[in-house]
Amino acid sequence: MSENCKQTARPFLVTLILSFCALLPASPEAVIFGQAVGADRVGADSSEHYYNLGTLRLRSGDFEQAVSHFLRSLSIKKREGEPISADMAGIYNNLGVANRRLYNTGDAMLCYDTARTIYVNLYGPDYRWLGVVYQNQGNILRDKRDFGSAFSYFNNAFRIFTLNGMTEWLAMLHNNMGIAYYMTGDYERAKENYRLSLGIRERTDPASVSFPAGNLAICYKETGDISTADTYYRMALDAVSENLGEQNPNYAINLMNYGLFLITDGEDPERGYEMLLRALEVHRSVFGEKGQHIARTLMNIGYYHETTGEYEKALEYQQRSLVANSKSFTPGSIEDNPAVDDDVFSPDYIIASLKHKAIAFLLLAGETNRLENLGNSLLTYRAAIGFIERMRMGHLTEESRILLAENEHETYMQALHAAWKLFELTSGMQYLEEAFELSERSKAAGLLASLRDVEARSFGGVPEDLLEQERSLKRRIAAFSELIYEEQRIANASAEKITFWQERVFSLELELNELVSMLEENFPDYYALKYDTEVAGIERLKKSLGSKDALVSYVYNDSIVYIFTVTGRDAGLLCKNIGEPLDSLVATLLDVVTTGNLDRNVREDFRSFTTSSGSLYNILIDPVIDRIRGKRLVIVPDGLLSYVPFELLLSSGRLEVTDSYRNLPYLLREFTISYGYSATLWRQSLKKPAGGKGKMLAMAPSYEYSELPVHNGYSNRQYYRDKLMPLPGAREEAITVAALMDGMVMLDEEATEYNFKRHAGDYRMLHLAMHTLIDDENPMFSKLIFSESGDDDEDGLLNTYEIYNLSLNASLAVLSSCRSGYGTLRHGEGVMSLARGFLYAGVPSIVMTNWEIEDKSGAEIMTGFYSYIIRGYRKDEALRLARLDFLENVDMLRAHPYFWGAYVCIGNPGEVFNTFRNFYPLVTFVFFLAVIILVLWKGHFRIFEGRRR
Repeated sequence: MSENCKQTARPFLVTLILSFCALLPASPEAVIFGQAVGADRVGADSSEHYYNLGTLRLRSGDFEQAVSHFLRSLSIKKREGEPISADMAGIYNNLGVANRRLYNTGDAMLCYDTARTIYVNLYGPDYRWLGVVYQNQGNILRDKRDFGSAFSYFNNAFRIFTLNGMTEWLAMLHNNMGIAYYMTGDYERAKENYRLSLGIRERTDPASVSFPAGNLAICYKETGDISTADTYYRMALDAVSENLGEQNPNYAINLMNYGLFLITDGEDPERGYEMLLRALEVHRSVFGEKGQHIARTLMNIGYYHETTGEYEKALEYQQRSLVANSKSFTPGSIEDNPAVDDDVFSPDYIIASLKHKAIAFLLLAGETNRLENLGNSLLTYRAAIGFIERMRMGHLTEESRILLAENEHETYMQALHAAWKLFELTSGMQYLEEAFELSERSKAAGLLASLRDVEARSFGGVPEDLLEQERSLKRRIAAFSELIYEEQRIANASAEKITFWQERVFSLELELNELVSMLEENFPDYYALKYDTEVAGIERLKKSLGSKDALVSYVYNDSIVYIFTVTGRDAGLLCKNIGEPLDSLVATLLDVVTTGNLDRNVREDFRSFTTSSGSLYNILIDPVIDRIRGKRLVIVPDGLLSYVPFELLLSSGRLEVTDSYRNLPYLLREFTISYGYSATLWRQSLKKPAGGKGKMLAMAPSYEYSELPVHNGYSNRQYYRDKLMPLPGAREEAITVAALMDGMVMLDEEATEYNFKRHAGDYRMLHLAMHTLIDDENPMFSKLIFSESGDDDEDGLLNTYEIYNLSLNASLAVLSSCRSGYGTLRHGEGVMSLARGFLYAGVPSIVMTNWEIEDKSGAEIMTGFYSYIIRGYRKDEALRLARLDFLENVDMLRAHPYFWGAYVCIGNPGEVFNTFRNFYPLVTFVFFLAVIILVLWKGHFRIFEGRRR
């Protein structure tokens, strides 16, 4: 194995260990309702008797017996015909606690749901013990890394605890929320919550300060404050030792975390190793040989041997960890891995152990030069990815899926590197296929899952009334979420309003979750389509590419770029170590082309542009130029490359001495280029036919200030419009393109959000020439700004989340608005832009902008674009030709890429209309065939005539 591979593996190890192994669990949930009373005070066969026995068993850790006793208690209550009561809810809650401790999380959630239903029906949505139930459910969802749903439950628990003055419960909640924030990488919010928990506990329950103290230690370690981390580690250990004793599991947990700290960041790894061994001894005395605590401790011991270079010992302990974490895994050899459908205690620790095992094989391969170790590393990574993708399937929100993709992006990169090394060493095409599949699984998996959910609803046999019920719930959730978001942005936000709206969102989310569960259970075709995890392989992709097409897919990780090329006939993979990260080159390029301030140092900007653009060409295009020359390109970028319009890259080998942007050798001159979030999504975009009856709907709002009244509970959001300038060029653009395409145009007061939602589904093309407001903090609240209207329920601000809830039939949406393709970059998912919402809504092809566009130039380019579209050109070709025409005819100032480089085409690049031009090859073939037939026929006739004479 190369030295470079070792360097890329090491930093990942530390992050992984801390993320999954060093977290203290939540403090004992304190979710057990009721205190046990002496058995002699109740009848031997009474419900109360078994309830008390269950409570005692639960507190002692005998969870299986606790479940048995609680079920017996419920059975007696039902047999005796007792009415539904708070006592029953308490039993169901405790059943949930016991099932969670047995890792039966599905049963636990059902028990909590039953308790919730009883409490709500008896006492309403603000009942104090509902907060405890919600916190318990939030913990389960957090541990499954379904963070979007977990925070929804935690926030509702916070509302109830605050409303009822439940301070001690707030201490526990803050600790649990801190763990969730830590797991998402938000260390500052994690610290804030841990400190709040610690402050309350120091006043009310000093014995429990070890939980937030230990978690604070981990956070400070993660952020590099080693001294403070050490202080908190010691505080946590002392608190448990003094109050609970050194045979308590919580002492073992803190001992293990401190030992891991000494191994990774302290100066005494040997002492840290001894602490891990002591922690294992305590855990075994309490839990036996199975369970997540045993598995986690064994995994950390394995990590210690990794750090000392004892890779075979590391493999041994990781395998023991996998066995301890599974109820059924019995390996025959060190190469064996648990199957994704095995019954495991903690999927998180299974994934973590598998990743450590894969790294140990990878490092051992470098030491021994044995190919089988490299192969075992790849197989083990694939096993980990199987568990990751099963976890993703259980996530209810897109935000949770995106967070999972971000957290596990490095796993896919390490697996890809192993596949690349095997391909490099063996030239085996199966490893090229494997590497390509891994690259696909590392890109836009959340968007793919969302689109397959849409497809499942359309083709899964679900009745329309249920689909409309789901859409209605999503619209209402989105509306209340926006109200919360907007209220929180103002200086004097109303806590009362926010609390009310949060409760409404939570109630609607519960209703939606129940509906989705019912759909998955009752409609198997819907379930199968929704949870289809297949990605495009090279062979299938070849069949989707035309003879003139080439797909170039990039994977960018630190200073390494992987470049896949696929054509209709072959495929290749290149790994390029560029030494320095691409970040500075990309930043320099974008700094020049995205600014409208042309009064800067013109010569310096020109030099910066040509240097950065030429360097990026040398890194990204030149290594594969022989494989793609003469082809139409589909570019699948990765990471920061998602912001780069490849059309602007310069072939530096042909860079002439010039000081004019007009004469530069742009890639635009040589290639037709379109883009995809992933090859799988690009291939999927080719399948959807246009369903709209009308040709085009073009809209251009006006932005003259108008003071509209507040209506239907919406705040007046005029402040979004105050600084918006009129766009006369956009108005003319909409009129011109609608006339070209024989379409419908809505201008000024007609160009409202209401009219767009009402009519957009009826058209094959959508053209929106308007202002965009990008929200980098929360991309779901980026907005297209329509004209205001006081005659309907819309506010004129079409948010990304609202686009998600639309059902569109267009084959093309042109977002001729500023930065419609720009947004926050999420690793493993891509750019979270407005355009993404249109893909979700069913539009397979988007023309969008990566930065602010100048009004007049945009109108000229769009007019040229549609003039080629109407003549039957493909979308990518039409956009290329329109920009080349613009570049040829504009003055020197507007030849700057700022004016024409922002537009890109993503998704299906094919024709909108099948005009006569598309049949040129067929017509030419038929013509020549007819000529040949005619010549042969005439020749035969002459021969026949000669014989007749």
